[in-house]
Amino acid sequence: MAYEKLGFTEFFERFSSEEDARQFLWRAKYDGKDFVCPRCTHEQFYQLHTRPEIRHCKLCDKQVRLRVGTILQFSKTAVLTWVRAIFLVMQDKRGISALHLKRELRMKSYDTVWTMLHKIREALRQRDELYKLKDIIELDGADLRHQASRGEAEILVAIETKQWIDDRGRTKEGAGFAKVVVSRESKIRAQEFVDKSIEPGAHVNTDGSESLINLKNIDVDYQVMHALPETLDRWLPWVHRFIANLKTWLIGTYHGVDAKHLTRYLAEYIYRFNRRHDLNGLFHRAAVACATATPVTSHALLG
Repeated sequence: MAYEKLGFTEFFERFSSEEDARQFLWRAKYDGKDFVCPRCTHEQFYQLHTRPEIRHCKLCDKQVRLRVGTILQFSKTAVLTWVRAIFLVMQDKRGISALHLKRELRMKSYDTVWTMLHKIREALRQRDELYKLKDIIELDGADLRHQASRGEAEILVAIETKQWIDDRGRTKEGAGFAKVVVSRESKIRAQEFVDKSIEPGAHVNTDGSESLINLKNIDVDYQVMHALPETLDRWLPWVHRFIANLKTWLIGTYHGVDAKHLTRYLAEYIYRFNRRHDLNGLFHRAAVACATATPVTSHALLG
């Protein structure tokens, strides 16, 4: 799918009605198409004007509901409100609090907005789980107890090192995709993270932690840091910059978070970080993630 690039003005010109939002969500759900029957893959449908969120396959008469199979499935909130919420969440690299989003959407219930926000984050988390890191990677752990309270707040972070050619033909290096998991820095947890998040055979640079230097299925190289800034900047430049910025984000935007929800807060930060070179396409990418995510209930978010 070619992701649309929409700025603030273009978005509000494009989405002014519930019907605009419904049509957009149908196409986000079906990879840019208006309809694909989940039973027979036929693409022709009919729809009653009185039931705009239901389409019927013209071939097998399968009835398909717009919200089913999306992050909106258990919600009664208007589709337009959801689309606007996704857009606002993706607009600022600093993120947006539930209270601020409530004001922007002019909604009465803080709990409803909080649930929407966490469902969006859950969709982003699911989307990034589809990818694995490869080639050259930095791996390290961090402690977020000052940023996340009342629970486990240690994380493992892995970031690709990417090379590209700039406008003057010079080879440059920078951070590529990132993966993060809330986990203690133990050998068992680190191996689980590697198996799930990193392609076998990747070259991984890390520090001298006993939990990280003997991992299987990857090529590990390490240096003992001794907390020296110059060593950190040379050996693990991207992962430590990422961790520092993440800590600032959690405190600056949310003034700290509850550790039991930390995974979803991290998912928002990581999703935006991984697509930071396509800022105007972030909304459409996130909308597709929400339209294709496995639905979650409000009860599951609170658990």
